[in-house]
Amino acid sequence: MIRMSDENVARLNELLMAERAGVEVGAALKKNVPKGFFRNHLTKIEADEAVSCAVLERGVRALGGVPAAGQNDFAEKVMALPTLAERLDLLARGQAWVVKRIDVLLAEPLAEETMSELHEMRKEHVENIDWCNEQVAELRAEG
Repeated sequence: MIRMSDENVARLNELLMAERAGVEVGAALKKNVPKGFFRNHLTKIEADEAVSCAVLERGVRALGGVPAAGQNDFAEKVMALPTLAERLDLLARGQAWVVKRIDVLLAEPLAEETMSELHEMRKEHVENIDWCNEQVAELRAEG
């Protein structure tokens, strides 16, 4: 086991609470769009966020820490916005926030499995940022 670092446990827990909010965002956004590719991709984002929660919980435990309970207020902020384009734009920015924090963690001494999973989590978030930004551009072009 890698030696516990309170700072890294706190970083992982901060991300865990954000990812739980991300699951809620994905579920809430899906309710407002018809079935099809767009909705399917929101389902993918929701699933990515759920997998990220499991990754982060394992990472916290690997350091000897206790996973935080609850989530942050990101879902409330996203769903308070009036349009789908604005919601997706904030979702993309939230995903970018996560990527930045993952980058900090990847420079730390963490268990090999945690590092591998964080790399995959980062990749998924970058893909989701690109998709959200494409959708925002299309929605704004439609008017």
